[in-house]
Amino acid sequence: MVQQGQLIELTRRGRGGEPLWAYRFRAGGRGSKRVQRGGFASEQDAREALERELERLRRERRIARRLTLAELVETYLAQHGVQPVTIEKLRYLLSKARRRYSAIERSAS
Repeated sequence: MVQQGQLIELTRRGRGGEPLWAYRFRAGGRGSKRVQRGGFASEQDAREALERELERLRRERRIARRLTLAELVETYLAQHGVQPVTIEKLRYLLSKARRRYSAIERSAS
């Protein structure tokens, strides 16, 4: 099992005083060793490095990458080239579907 990981703003600063970022995750669940890598210039750089590392672990362990409905909605909205007001309207409408899906999922388990 591979966790999602987390981003951390480090207390150490870069040469210009700007914040540095790191990511960490546990590759084998709660009892496993925590991996942490840092020194990224931005939160986005750390996020992208974390995603690459998690994807590498998933491929290595042959774990299928399943998107949650929330991730699927955000991916869809990020690729939808329309006005921001339209994105907000779609986000609102899709939030209803997400709530309904979550309720069905909970009742099934």
